[in-house]
Order: sequence, then C-alpha cells, then structure tokens
Amino acid sequence: MKTSVKYILLCGLAMMISLVMMSCSVNKAQNAPSQAGTSSTAPTAVETVTTTPADTTAPKTTAQTTTQTTTQTTVKTTAATTPQTTTQTTAATTAATTPDVTNAPPASTAPQSVPAVDNSKPWKETALDKELYVNTYCFSRARAEIGSAAVNAYYSNQMLKVVAVTDTGYYKLENGEYIHTDFLSDGYYVTFNTTSSKYEAAPIPKKPPANTEKTCEYYDPRKSLAYAADQWDSGMGHCAAFGQACIAAGGIHGLTDIGATPLYNQLLASGLGFAVEISRDEEGYIRVPDYAFPGDIMLFYCPKENCMVHTLIYNGTDKEGRAKAYAHNEADDGQQALEYYSFCPDWCGADIDNLALFCWYRNPDVMKMPDDPPTLTVKTKNASADFNWEADFLYSSSELVVLNKSGKEVYRGEMGTDTEHSLTFYSTEQYTAYVEMYIGSDITVKSNEVKFNVPKAAVKPAATEKS
Repeated sequence: MKTSVKYILLCGLAMMISLVMMSCSVNKAQNAPSQAGTSSTAPTAVETVTTTPADTTAPKTTAQTTTQTTTQTTVKTTAATTPQTTTQTTAATTAATTPDVTNAPPASTAPQSVPAVDNSKPWKETALDKELYVNTYCFSRARAEIGSAAVNAYYSNQMLKVVAVTDTGYYKLENGEYIHTDFLSDGYYVTFNTTSSKYEAAPIPKKPPANTEKTCEYYDPRKSLAYAADQWDSGMGHCAAFGQACIAAGGIHGLTDIGATPLYNQLLASGLGFAVEISRDEEGYIRVPDYAFPGDIMLFYCPKENCMVHTLIYNGTDKEGRAKAYAHNEADDGQQALEYYSFCPDWCGADIDNLALFCWYRNPDVMKMPDDPPTLTVKTKNASADFNWEADFLYSSSELVVLNKSGKEVYRGEMGTDTEHSLTFYSTEQYTAYVEMYIGSDITVKSNEVKFNVPKAAVKPAATEKS
C-alpha cells in the first residue's frame, strides 16, 4: 500500500515536472531572439503565425523611404518529446540588410518641388513684320495666354516691332514677349492737357506760327483721304464722327467724336499741328494758304455761339484755286469746289464767313520725291485735246504745260489737285505736253512728256489769249 502510494506520488511529481518543463520550453521559444536559417525536422503538432505591420515597428531610414517587416514564428511540439522551435524573420528596414531590389521603389534624385519649364505652344503663330504703337499702359506676357506671367511694362505711344500674331489674340514682339492685340495699334494715341471747354471753341489764331516746318511722322494723310473717299456717303455718323474716323485712319487715335468744337479743341491741344483762320471769298468759296495740304482739317465757325458747326477733310483745290473737301451730313465727295451754308445751321442767325484750318505738321514720308512720276495721257478730236493724269502720291497743287514744235510754251495752267483738262488748238502742228506737281513748296515732280497732233485747227477768234 505504501509502495503504491509512493509510486503514485512519484508519478504525479514526474508529470508536474514534465508540465513545468514544457511550459518553460514554450515560453523560451516564444521569447528567444530570431536566428535566420534555423530549422527543425520534428513532427508538427501546433503552428502559430504572428505578423507585425512594418510602419509601426520599423523606423524610417534615409536610405529607404518605405520599410516593411514580417516576423513569422512557428512552434511545433508533441506531448511525448521535448518541443522543437522554428523561427524565421525577414527584414528590409535598414541599410545594413540586403535590400529587396524587386519590391523596393527606385530612389529619385530630381527635386520634386520645382516644376519643369513648359515650352509647349498650344497656339498658332502667323509671321508678321510690322511696327505698331502701344495705345495704353500695359504689360507684356511670357506666353500668348490669358493669365501668363507679366514680363515688362510698356507705355502709350511706344513703338514696338511685331514679328508674329497668334490665334489666341496676341502679338509676338521681336524680343519674344507677347502683348494682347487690344493694346497695339497702327498709330499715335493723343493725350491732352487742356482746360478749354468742350462746348466752347478755343480762339482761332489769325496767323500761323513762325515755324511751320515741324514734322509729325504719326499722321499719314494718304490713309486718311483714302478712308474719306470710301466713306463720305456711308451715312454713318455726323460730321465730327466722320472727321475723327478719317483722322484715326490716318494714324492719330484718342480724339473725340462727340462734336466739332471738342474735336477742334483737342486738335489744337495735341501739339501735332497748328490752326489758322481762313475766310470765304466774295463768291462764298474757300481759299486756302499755300502751306495747306490735303488731309488737313477744316471746321466752320459760328461767332455768335463761339463753336464749330461743321467738320471737313481738306482735299486740295480745283483749277480755280477753290478748296475741295470730304464731309458727312452735307455729304461731299471732295471732287468739286466746296459750298456750305452762309449762315449757322443751328439757326442762330449768325453769318458763317470764317473757318479754322488745322494743318498737321508734315510727315517726312509723304513730303518727299516719289519713286514713280505721274502719268499723263492725251486724246485728240478735231481741234481739241483732252488731258488726264494720275499720281500715286499726294501733292498740294499742279500745272499743265504745253509746248509747240519749236519748244515755246504756249500754255501753262493751274490745275490744283484736279486730274483732267481740255484745250482747243488753232494750229495742227505737233505739240508736247507734261504736268508738274508740287509737294509743298520745295519739291516739283514732272510727269512723262506726251507728243500729239490735233487733226483739225480751230478758227481763231479775232482777239483771244494764247492757248
């Protein structure tokens, strides 16, 4: 009995010791440091897998911006044998371990905060070779796009060289900058510093200034007159609006179109020319001084209301020396002697005998010897000859000259800016004709010479002037 009890006690003690040893062995296996490459061949009884997320267990290093750690522990045991343990750990957390070249992202050396320069041009450019003027204070842009970075500031009436225009509405400058097409124009923009009332005319000078030979390269009277010839009968706008539009076509912008009086005041204040008073002759026609030139501005003056009542574009004189002009309201095609009311059209009852003639300072590109002379043609019929001539330049006056076969001058007549004339001849001899045109007071341009014969001589009257 004692022996049995003693045996039972020993067996129980052995089992307790075995259980304690198994518990210690398991705890030791779970808490022991991992050893890469260890293995066991013991049969499997229990398998435990533990996974630890990398972002919470492994610190980030300078060598790698992404870390990943996986820990696996396998415990295998049986109730009859000493437990065997297997531990496997894979790490990619520091520069000391071998990196996973398959899964690790490539390191980038390019700075991430600096965007690449955008050299693309999502617009089309058409080549252009032109000099244009800034019409208002503005900025150029780096690209031909709204919102592009500003580059340089430009001021009114700066002349800029344009090399292209884009389909996004920008001009490209020769320095590579872009300016919106709204800010560049063909001509000069007038700015004013005048206290003259827009409804009260400034005094009209009785005499021209001492120096009338200044220049104004901004105004091209050829373009102004071309516009006037095309628009004189359009019916669009009153006389001042028509005058302002003609001036703008000639290259001067910024003038008012609300009335003749403020337009005159602005012209006078512009510094681009001078004004002088002129008058009607006894027949009611307008005579102009020798320094007047086609493209100048004429304004009729009402002394009672102290205002300008009509605006016209001077177009030279006829062969009688009478002024011609383009106009609206009282529409005029500028080809015959000017006639206008002798009294104020505002029905105030005042006589209108005086006008203001605004003479632009001359454009050197206009006041020069032309490349091509005028062309004269002659047609004869019986005892008469019809003369016609044309020129591709502006001139202030002209004369028709006819010589007989011995070279003697038999006719010289003032033609103004008219372009045709007829003469009757009393001899059938051969004649030579040409036209002389005068650009200002210094330049004379001679046409081609034309030789002709009249088929039949006219009967000479008893007393007549040479012809």
